[in-house]
Amino acid sequence: MTSTPRTPAREPKITSPETAEALIRQLNTAMDDVLTLLGEETALVKAGRLKAAGELADLKTEKTAEYTRLMLMARDEVASLGRLAPRSTEMLRRRHDVFRAEVQINLAVLATARDVAEDLMRSVATEVGSQQRPATYGRVGRPGELVDTTMRGIAVDRNF
Repeated sequence: MTSTPRTPAREPKITSPETAEALIRQLNTAMDDVLTLLGEETALVKAGRLKAAGELADLKTEKTAEYTRLMLMARDEVASLGRLAPRSTEMLRRRHDVFRAEVQINLAVLATARDVAEDLMRSVATEVGSQQRPATYGRVGRPGELVDTTMRGIAVDRNF
């Protein structure tokens, strides 16, 4: 029987109530930053200002990366956090549930906006395609010949 080598236990980084509280404060700040951006993005999308909402992408990526880094650190230190700052840890858990719900709302708004945009583009493309054939009958009692539409296209104004 062979034994597999065990990895040595990792020393916790959170060793005092002060460091535990500091990590929880940083995580709360990161959640505040992400929620603020998501709120702005949601409001812009609902107002139809998609370009302005898209301009938040880089900042949103940066703030989300910071939140993720801190969340992973908290996950790795969950035992220490619970032991050294039990009250703050419990409050953080409850707040995180609210945070997840807010993120879900934002994702739903973005998915709806994407679906509406896709439906709109599909409708426009269908309408442009249907204009290739006249809706009337020709001289011989059949639908008219195809119209040359090589110059037709769809223009999208991205300056909204």
